[in-house]
Amino acid sequence: MARVLLANLAQETCSFVQSRHTLDDFRRYYLYTGQEIVERLRGGGMEIAGVIEVAEEEGVELVPLLATYGGTGGPVQSAAYAHLRDEILAGARRHAATVDGAVLALHGAMLTEDLDDPEGDLLAGLREILGSAKPIVCSLDLHAHVTDLMVRQATALVAYQTHPHVDFHDTGVRAMRLLARTLRGEVRPVMAHRKLPMIAPPEQHNTSRPPMGPIMQRVRAVEKESGMLAAAIFPVQPQLDIPNLGWSVIAVADGDPALARARADEIAEMAWQHRRNFLHRRTPVPVALRIARETPGGPIVLADASDGTAGGAEGDSTVLLQALLESPVPGPCLLLVTDPDAVTQCAAAGVGAELSLEIGGKLTPAFFRPVRVTGKVRTLSDGRFQMKLPPIPADRGLTAVLQVGDIFIVLSRKPVYTWDEECYRSVGLFPREAKLVQVKSPGGFRPTYEPFAKTIIELDTPGPTDSDLIRLPYRRVTRPLFPLDDI
Repeated sequence: MARVLLANLAQETCSFVQSRHTLDDFRRYYLYTGQEIVERLRGGGMEIAGVIEVAEEEGVELVPLLATYGGTGGPVQSAAYAHLRDEILAGARRHAATVDGAVLALHGAMLTEDLDDPEGDLLAGLREILGSAKPIVCSLDLHAHVTDLMVRQATALVAYQTHPHVDFHDTGVRAMRLLARTLRGEVRPVMAHRKLPMIAPPEQHNTSRPPMGPIMQRVRAVEKESGMLAAAIFPVQPQLDIPNLGWSVIAVADGDPALARARADEIAEMAWQHRRNFLHRRTPVPVALRIARETPGGPIVLADASDGTAGGAEGDSTVLLQALLESPVPGPCLLLVTDPDAVTQCAAAGVGAELSLEIGGKLTPAFFRPVRVTGKVRTLSDGRFQMKLPPIPADRGLTAVLQVGDIFIVLSRKPVYTWDEECYRSVGLFPREAKLVQVKSPGGFRPTYEPFAKTIIELDTPGPTDSDLIRLPYRRVTRPLFPLDDI
C-alpha cells in the first residue's frame, strides 16, 4: 500500500491592509494535526475531504501532518508561518523514509511579513526532505500567485476551475487521483508554466460568463485531451503588491514536455488577447441608491467588492453607510462593518440600549473614515456560525446588531466571508425579507444570492480590494503590467 503525506496550509493575503495574520486567525477557521485532520475533515466540502475520499478508494494510506485554513487578511506574521511550516516539515522528516509522495492543499496567494512566496518556500522544504524522485501534487486556489519556485518543486499543480468557487472538494479529488496514478506508474507528469503581465478585477473572473467563461472552457477541454493530465489558469489575487505579479497558466502532460508547453502557450495567448475585455465599470453609490428607491420590492444586493473580506480587506468600510444616512432607502437595509471598539461599546451598553458612537474606518484609515451614528442594540452574540460557502466554521468574535432607523448594521470584532446568508441569519437578520443587502465580495456571493435577489448592483467604491486596479497604491509590482500600463 502506498503511503502519502497530507498537509493543508491556506491563506489569501491583501497587501493594502495594515493587519497581520496570526495563529489565532488560522484557529478561527480550523487548525488540526495528525489523525484529527481525517476525523474532522472527512466527508466535508473542502479539498482535504476530496483527497481523503480518493485515498480510501485507491487504497492509499494518508499520513496527515497539519491542516489549517486562515481565510484572508494581511500578510501572515513571520513567526506564525514559520511555526506552521516547521510543523509540516518536521512531520515530513519523521516519515520521509516510509512514504511514497505527498499531497498538499495550499492557496497560493499567501504572503508573510518577509516572504513573497511562502508556498514556494514550503514546497522547497518538502522537496529537500523527500528527494527528487517522490511525487508532490499540490492543489491551489484559482487566485494563486504561481511562481517558478512552486513549479520547480511540485510534480504537478492543479487548481479550482470555478469562480465563484464551488469546486473545493472536486479539486482535492483531481489532485489525489493524479497522485495515485503517478504512484502506480500509469502516468509521468511534466509541467509547463506561462506568466502573463496582466491582472483583472475579480468581478470579471466569473467562470460561468464572458470574458473568463470561454477561457475556462478551453482549459477544461485541454485537460481532457489525450496526453494531458491537468490544465489551469490563475487570474491571480490582484491585490498583491509583489514583483512578477500576473496571471499564470499551468499545463501538465503525460511525459511530453512539448505538449505541455504548446497547451500552456495556447491558453496564455487566448487570455492575453482577451485582456481588454476584463476592464470593468461599476455603479456609483448614489446611482445605486436611486435605483434601489425606484425599484419595487427586494432584496437588492449591493456588492461592495472594494472592502471584500474574501480578498483580505478588513470589512470596515463606511462608504455605503454614510451614503444611506445622507440619502435613505425605505425598508430594512442590512450592512456589515468590522469594528472591535464599537462592538465593545454595544456590549457594555447591553441589548435594548440606545447609544451614539463612531463606527468603521478605524482598521483601514488609508481608505475609510469613522461615521457617527445613534442607534439601538438589537442583539449580541459570540459571532460563531457555519458557513456554506466555503463549507467551514466561521468565528467573527463578539458581534452586535445595531439598528439605525431602517439600517441594521452587523458589527463584529473580525471580518468573515459574506458569501452566504448565514452571515446575516446567524444574528437574526433575513436577507430575503430585506430591501437592501450589502455583501463585501466581488462574486463569491452569487451562487447564494442570484436565485432570489431582485437585482444585484456592483458598487464603485474605494478600498483595499478596489476592482479599479489603477487606483490601488502599488509600489513593488513589476512593470509594465496591464491595466496599470497600456500594453
